[in-house]
Amino acid sequence: MSYLVLARKWRPRTFSELVGQEPVVRALRFALTEGRVHHAYLFSGIRGVGKTTVARILAKALNCERGVSAEPCGICGACQEIDSGRFVDLIEVDAASRTKVDDTRELLDNVQYAPTRGRFKVYLIDEVHMLSAHSFNALLKTLEEPPPHVKFILATTDPQKLPVTVLSRCLKFALRRLSDQQIVDHLTYILAAEKVVCEEPALMPLAQAAEGSVRDALSLLDQAIAAGGGTVRAETVATMLGSVAPDLVHRLVEALALGAGETLLSVADEAYALGVAPETLLIELLRAFHDVAIAQALPKALLDPWSIEAGRRLAPDAVQLYYEIGCLGRRQLSVAPDPESGVKMTLLRMLAFRPRDQDDAALSHDQAKAPPLRSETSPSRAIAHDSPPPTRPLSARDSESPRSELDGSAEGHARLGPAREEITAARAVAQTEGLDAGTVLERLGLTGLLKELAMNSVLENAGDKLTLTVDPKVGNLLNKDRVDMLKKALCAYYGETVTLTVTVAPVTGTVADFKREADEGAQREAREALAADPSVAALKRTFNARINENSVRPRK
Repeated sequence: MSYLVLARKWRPRTFSELVGQEPVVRALRFALTEGRVHHAYLFSGIRGVGKTTVARILAKALNCERGVSAEPCGICGACQEIDSGRFVDLIEVDAASRTKVDDTRELLDNVQYAPTRGRFKVYLIDEVHMLSAHSFNALLKTLEEPPPHVKFILATTDPQKLPVTVLSRCLKFALRRLSDQQIVDHLTYILAAEKVVCEEPALMPLAQAAEGSVRDALSLLDQAIAAGGGTVRAETVATMLGSVAPDLVHRLVEALALGAGETLLSVADEAYALGVAPETLLIELLRAFHDVAIAQALPKALLDPWSIEAGRRLAPDAVQLYYEIGCLGRRQLSVAPDPESGVKMTLLRMLAFRPRDQDDAALSHDQAKAPPLRSETSPSRAIAHDSPPPTRPLSARDSESPRSELDGSAEGHARLGPAREEITAARAVAQTEGLDAGTVLERLGLTGLLKELAMNSVLENAGDKLTLTVDPKVGNLLNKDRVDMLKKALCAYYGETVTLTVTVAPVTGTVADFKREADEGAQREAREALAADPSVAALKRTFNARINENSVRPRK
């Protein structure tokens, strides 16, 4: 008793059965209907998305005994022979095993002869990028001007390796990888047709494991049916794939939110004990942060309740930082002593660089019922900002001041500052020392044109009244919206309402001036150090060399 695997049994036999490749199908249908069939096609895409399948359907459409059509009949002799792989005028070549130029020349020797059985002789060269350079050269002339009865169809998973001379002779179609939901819908349809009982939660892990490939998804489905004894069960699929239970991922996120390092590592050990691969654990954690970030950016997105709740309770910058650290950690797994310790170090790095803003993250409206997000015993944390060092002395107020952020729109937003008691004390110190007003502009976290405006201005502080004097060279950047945004940022910085007066007049001592002077000084010191270097002097004497002054850069 022979069994035909699902990937072969459900291979599409017409354009209408193809899943997720509508742009390619639309173009080929038009070409076949209007009689504008090119002599050479190139289909590219990841494994299992339908490159060879599209090529075979195109061969059927060209050789169907009922005529060239976008809808081959599927019942004539030519169509059935192509479906079964017995059509003499469809020459399928595996370029991976026939890479030599002699193989290509042997193949092309028969191009001049008319088709034996069909209307066209179709050459299907799979994994064409594996051909050698000499094979490509031997193919070029025939590929450009083949006999009228010959069609070339090339398929590849790596089109970047093809010579430009080959690409320019073909019509190129990129087959897309399918989304997880498209694969789930396709598997649901097949399971219904096969009358196989399936638990709905089991399909999404299969689709995600397939990574956009229909063939991979069907192969995994075959394995899941066998593992489940004729049914597809979520628990069986999770065991088969080594998937992570959602509860484990949720506990990892909660431990990060609380700053609970012991819980963080114990949950990771629990996952390893259940047979979860370390990289899989990290991938699922990244997916969780991805969903949380979407919930924060798009409150109306259709996500699971946990992602929505976590999005309310985690600071947005914390989620973004965790995601970035996780991506870097995944890339470093190959050089870690072992994958388990590599993932643990990534988790500890998230904990160590947990943003201070996470401590001030607002809880949801159900705060009383939710567990606290701040741990009194959480480890020390670093602020993940790459702000440049200040160019003038800072007061005690400056070293503790929070950063405000504007989104660049007329309705710019700012984060709340520290407690009012701290602000009052800091303002008193600033007014006594005369320092705070000079450094506050570079600590507002402004971006774009608003930052350029602030960096070329001088701020004077007199109680609750602030005066901003703008250099005339950037005065054209001033408008009502930007003045309002500056005022909001300053109010957030000081934690109280302030009065801001803006004037345009020549000024000195701006942040931009200090930075320019510092850069010029560093550049001058770099040139002097290079000129005084004994090795450089020796090169000058020996080879009559000279220094290109424009190429000298100070060390960062």
